[in-house]
Amino acid sequence: MKSIKSSCKLDNELKSYIIKKENEGKLKKVAKIAGLNKFLRMYYGIVKKKYKELEIW
Repeated sequence: MKSIKSSCKLDNELKSYIIKKENEGKLKKVAKIAGLNKFLRMYYGIVKKKYKELEIW
């Protein structure tokens, strides 16, 4: 999460989500964990969509 926050462009959805959580008053560590959870949900959705296209599931 540290590398996403430091190296991504400003228009990145995940980076803006982490910054939004920090601005809400969350601790930086808590905001990064929230960003990690969001990343995992996004990644799972992409993988699930790919498998449905391949008709494996």
